[in-house]
Amino acid sequence: MHKVPESRVRRCEEYFSSVHLWSDRMPVNMLKKKGAKMSLHEAQERIKKLKNLMKSSNPHESALAEARLKVFNIREARYPKREAKPSAPPSDGGLRYTSNEIEVLDEVPERPHHELGMVEVEQPSDQKKINWDAMHADLRERAKQIGADVLVNIQLKGTVKQRILCATALRYLTPVEIEAIKLQTKYEDDEKAYYEEQKERRDEANAPPID
Repeated sequence: MHKVPESRVRRCEEYFSSVHLWSDRMPVNMLKKKGAKMSLHEAQERIKKLKNLMKSSNPHESALAEARLKVFNIREARYPKREAKPSAPPSDGGLRYTSNEIEVLDEVPERPHHELGMVEVEQPSDQKKINWDAMHADLRERAKQIGADVLVNIQLKGTVKQRILCATALRYLTPVEIEAIKLQTKYEDDEKAYYEEQKERRDEANAPPID
């Protein structure tokens, strides 16, 4: 019978021991997938928090919580989102309609982007009940029309009775745009360094002699 080296046995024991200890410290529902926004536990806590805020006596806070709960997708939050390939902006400066699904975030993403400004939609006053689903769909459609990839911080504008939903629209920068920014930054840094060096040389030349 082949004998397993003792060193390998020790390594296996150490590995399984570390896995056991790690799993004891971190429950499965608190694990976050690589590239995901949050763990299952965090997603459940967010839903719980929004539901509690919906019971708030403050009508603005309650309506905003309901609006955010409508667009919160627990699956999207738990699983990494595949980055959509950004399209180049139009050369004529006109509107750029994007066919990508608009991503909704609470915070500005770390990925390089360009801010397109605020987009907003208003529900007709003749409709008695606020239709959050329709308003969110209109807001996403408005974002697509201006070429946005992301909507950040969806919120109510004004009071609940005004029925205006708004958000900041962002467009992800293309690799070409990112490279152009890097080159421009390098050029500006090199130019700044050149003028600083010239200034130092002039200061040294004009400095009084040291006795």
